[in-house]
Amino acid sequence: MGRDNSGENTRNHSSGKEASGKKAPNKQLYLIYGIILVIVLFVAYLLLQRPGEPLRMVARFAATFGYLTIFLSILSSEYMAKIRKISGMPFLKAHHNLARIGVLLILIHPLTLALEGQDFLIFLPILYPVSLFLAFGGRVALYLFLLAAGIAMYRKKYRNWKKVHYLNYLAFLLVTAHALLIGSDFKLDIMRVLALVMAAAVTGIFIHKRSSKKIKPRQNRK
Repeated sequence: MGRDNSGENTRNHSSGKEASGKKAPNKQLYLIYGIILVIVLFVAYLLLQRPGEPLRMVARFAATFGYLTIFLSILSSEYMAKIRKISGMPFLKAHHNLARIGVLLILIHPLTLALEGQDFLIFLPILYPVSLFLAFGGRVALYLFLLAAGIAMYRKKYRNWKKVHYLNYLAFLLVTAHALLIGSDFKLDIMRVLALVMAAAVTGIFIHKRSSKKIKPRQNRK
């Protein structure tokens, strides 16, 4: 009887741990979703303070939320294990879903502007002078995002696909420059601060990834 009771107590204790372990990630997940929802609603509120033509509004919403979604996609790559633990979703599925939505929204942005102005020259990159290259950096960034996404889809065929995938970081910084220089919704101080914080975070993630890759081979040699 004593052994049976001890066995039951052990099982109950372990099941209690599992239950508490499940509750903690759920709380973290709800917190993350809550923060994202607050940011989305706040940005939407700011955008709606300057209403305009329907196509122009679609372009503005697509640009801003595409920018935010791409940031979340890059941020998710830095916390793979935590995202898997918190959401219970495979990292690649969550990461790819964010990336697809972000690229789609960023593609909708110039498309709606082209339809509005009936001028598809908006898709042509401007490479010179540097001031115009940065101001219209979103054009180059769009092709970099598409290239990086395409190479990731066929990553099994390309051994060095990650090197091309790093173009996402450059593309994000070009979009940031584009937003800060000529973005109509980034003239607000709070939006400019948000863009700079995200750009700094993306730069930090890139440096961390590159430095950790250099450290690993050295450790393996030792």
